[in-house]
Amino acid sequence: MDTLPIAGLSTERDPATVAKLRHALIKYGAFRLWAPELKQAVAGGLLREARGFFQLPNEIKERTIGYSGFGMELIRGTTPVPKEGINFFRKNDHRDGFIPPPAELFRSVIAIHDVGPSVNLPKISNARTQFCEHQTWKHSQDQLFDLVFHDVLESDIPLTGTPALDYETVGIQYYNPQRMITRCGDYAPPHMDGGTLTILIREDDDSDGLEVADLESTEELGSDGVGREADFLRVSAASNEVVVMVGTRLQRMMGRTKARACVHRVVGPGQKHSTEDRVSVGIFRACVPHPPPPA
Repeated sequence: MDTLPIAGLSTERDPATVAKLRHALIKYGAFRLWAPELKQAVAGGLLREARGFFQLPNEIKERTIGYSGFGMELIRGTTPVPKEGINFFRKNDHRDGFIPPPAELFRSVIAIHDVGPSVNLPKISNARTQFCEHQTWKHSQDQLFDLVFHDVLESDIPLTGTPALDYETVGIQYYNPQRMITRCGDYAPPHMDGGTLTILIREDDDSDGLEVADLESTEELGSDGVGREADFLRVSAASNEVVVMVGTRLQRMMGRTKARACVHRVVGPGQKHSTEDRVSVGIFRACVPHPPPPA
């Protein structure tokens, strides 16, 4: 049975693992990453606080910065997605008359977000302190980029860390089967993420519905065509693991012969899991290559 390869962030790279990852970035545009500290940071409160937020009255959620209501997000600009979501740290997301997210939810997000000292955080007590206590993920991100760019893709492209070129957002998605018209539909149709890499963190639930396309099983290139023709691989959620997916920006940077943007979907609950809601967290990285400074 085929499965996505898994990588750790050890500085010692096993050549066989690197070869598997190299093939996976072309075949699926994705791989699994052993990241127990990141999973623990999410499980340690973020999922609970997120569920609490999505149970708030609609009039409160709709006034919250970064919130998108049920069916408001569109795939390819046309297909509504039957979910709710809240996004953090997006550019130009602050609007007059809107309120910040609940303090405890924001503190939980800070634990997994790579913010530099120049980023203005909302005035929530101890937010900066809590971030400083979770520098481990920042170090892990550096190791992840080193693994992908240097070892797997064998690229010498330098990446800058300026807010204009290198930024990160966090998105929390909430899927409620009770609001779906049919339990046999998809939570999210086949699509690609923009940016460079998406780090997807899920609950340890074998039925969460994530599937990635086998890009070698079709000659189609767009997510719509791939979704119609490609074979899909189910990616079960496992303890201490996250999924790393290639975005369209990385595909443009490296070319399709080295990295393909991951086409993925989230299948609906079906009758067996028709009462189980789902929460997932995505870290969306959007680095841009930049020429090195003059010698």
